[in-house]
Amino acid sequence: MITKLLQYVWKSVARHRVRSALTALGIATAMFLFCFIEGLQNGVREATESEATKNLLIAYQKSRFCPATSNLPERYASQIARVPGVVSVMPTRIFVNNCRASLDSVTFRGVPPEILTSGVHPVQLSAGSLDKFAGRTDAAIVGQRLAARRNLKVGDRFTIGGFGVGVAGIFDSEVPGEDNLAYTQLSYLQQARGKDAIGRVTQFEVAISDPTKTDEIIAKIDDLFRSEEIQTTTKSHKAFISSATGDLLGLIRFTRYLGFLCVLLVLALTANTVYVMVQDRVKEHAVLQTLGFKGSSLFFIVVMESLILSLGGGIAGTLAAALALRLGHLGLGAEGVQITFLLTPAVVAGGLLASLVTGLMAGMMPAIQAARAPIVESLRRV
Repeated sequence: MITKLLQYVWKSVARHRVRSALTALGIATAMFLFCFIEGLQNGVREATESEATKNLLIAYQKSRFCPATSNLPERYASQIARVPGVVSVMPTRIFVNNCRASLDSVTFRGVPPEILTSGVHPVQLSAGSLDKFAGRTDAAIVGQRLAARRNLKVGDRFTIGGFGVGVAGIFDSEVPGEDNLAYTQLSYLQQARGKDAIGRVTQFEVAISDPTKTDEIIAKIDDLFRSEEIQTTTKSHKAFISSATGDLLGLIRFTRYLGFLCVLLVLALTANTVYVMVQDRVKEHAVLQTLGFKGSSLFFIVVMESLILSLGGGIAGTLAAALALRLGHLGLGAEGVQITFLLTPAVVAGGLLASLVTGLMAGMMPAIQAARAPIVESLRRV
């Protein structure tokens, strides 16, 4: 019985191909946006809550506004390294081709090559070698997402903002967003900016042994340079990300409301289409009742039509979003910080669940109306 009802439901949906297709397309578009927004929200959570960065601090120039305005003496590194609880210090000079929010920003991080080759700051190479990186001043190792986005492979050369580098390797990283940037040699970025940049860095990445002593270590680092001409502000990696992208994070969190609106749009589209279908087939439903169909069967038919439209569009939109994010390797950058779009299985499941729930809700009232409609009145209305 259920099989025959499902066959009838499918024929009913296929009978109005244009209307069904347009409804499914509208639902797919809404679910595409919903998954895109949730992917961005996941990227924010990963960047600010990752366990991989809980023991990292960032020390940069006090009152700086973007990487270009932070200019610390490189000699600070040895003093920071002597602070109790500090495991390692990585002086870093940063160049970003666009300090403002951008989907196509490229960040160069200039670091001493021995820090990467010695394993102090481990990177997992999927191609190339660290020896090639250390052996050439203008070499770079590029994150997997950046390499995919720019179609780069080992041996290629590319130029950003006047810096021309050769790709010596491609790496992956556990640190969120790090696979969307490129590491170069510190001396290369310093020399390319002229003699005033020699011996100067943008920030220090400080690894500590005990995250529970973060506040204590931060205070000691900043106290070291309180009487210096150039003072520091040190923050945890999470706080640094939030500070550097504060306004952007506010906008990103606001997009969650747009995601909810997308779900409401799916509900409205499906409900409207199912309601119109029920109104168009009042006589047909009355005839089915005269043939012995119960109200519960009509209820099942209408709800299943709603689910087919909602789930069909939801699956199409979710798969399209997954494909776009996988092939696009998108990341949102601001002030040298990269936030990666992450479409996880939980987001996919959430999109499909939203489609299922909205399909049920949208079909409920029209289904009740169809199931309770008196046969005689239904026949007279046509």
